Amino acid sequence: RKIFLDIGDQQSIESDLSTYSSHLKNMAFFLQNSNEQTLVLLDELGAGTDPNFGGGIAEAVLDGLLINGAWGVATTHYYNLKLFAEGHSKIRNGAMLFDTKQLGPLFQLEIGKPGSSFALEIARKTGLPAKTIAKAEAIIGKELTGLETLMKTVADEKAALEKRQREIAHREKQLNQAVEKYESLSDELSEKKKVILEKAKLEAANLLKETNREIEKTIRHIKENKAEKKETKKVREGLQDLVEKVKLPSRQVVSNDKIETGDSVRLIGQEVSGKVISIKDEIAVVEFGSLRSSVKLKQLIRSDQVPQNPTTVKARSLGVDVMKKQSLFVSTLDIRGKRVEEVNALLDQFLDDAILLGHAEV
Repeated sequence: RKIFLDIGDQQSIESDLSTYSSHLKNMAFFLQNSNEQTLVLLDELGAGTDPNFGGGIAEAVLDGLLINGAWGVATTHYYNLKLFAEGHSKIRNGAMLFDTKQLGPLFQLEIGKPGSSFALEIARKTGLPAKTIAKAEAIIGKELTGLETLMKTVADEKAALEKRQREIAHREKQLNQAVEKYESLSDELSEKKKVILEKAKLEAANLLKETNREIEKTIRHIKENKAEKKETKKVREGLQDLVEKVKLPSRQVVSNDKIETGDSVRLIGQEVSGKVISIKDEIAVVEFGSLRSSVKLKQLIRSDQVPQNPTTVKARSLGVDVMKKQSLFVSTLDIRGKRVEEVNALLDQFLDDAILLGHAEV
């Protein structure tokens, strides 16, 4: 493994070597002794002589080193070498980045595109007269001047694009942070909502239990003490307040269309549904379970709840049962054909319901 270097000025009066001659002597040694395990480092390849000849010789030297399989890095300002590298599969162009606005080096190496010397731009910055610069542009020629301008434009556009990419990356980072924050808040709100709902359900269940206990207590008070009407009314009003606290929300109304025989209906403000058996003079006969009741049409609304068969209805809490009794209660009791024992049981239940629901006359 070998490393060959040609860096700096090797001219020597004693050895009768000019700057360019010393470079050529090194190039000859490199071409004769380089191989696949050789690293060649060349500074300002082709410099020190007429650029038209120096550029051609430098290109031939590079080609020879490639044939030998050598590896290396070469710096140059020659355009022909930049074009040679661009068209060769084993060579890649590179350039040190330059701030075209401030006209100063950025000390950053960029691989993949040729660089520019920015000679005219630097000349303007150093204060060279405009006439002199214009004359230089004319001497250099339109082709090379245009190439310099094009490379400067490309460099400017690339710098602007990189700045834009940095801004986009910054905004994307901010957006991702905002999304993460939103998702975190959303999860937190969902958890809080869940806790609140669970707490509300627990409070509602406790309230319903308490209400049922009060209802049972009230019924026992009425039965055991055979309270007078005034006292019964007072207790009943307190009971009604408790019932209102746990009153279930109304079922959805199917429509406000005209009620007809066979429709499922319910009393406004009540939950139990029944079936319309017949209608006459704005009075409907409605079947609630095993009982039938005559109700004014204006007190009914259609319901999507299917009337339940009384034999399939499971026992419900006493609080809900009171509301059901209110909707099913009728002020008459038919005891014809009943035995004494049956009449006593029916009459006790009938009077209990009447007192509980606040009916003064039956």
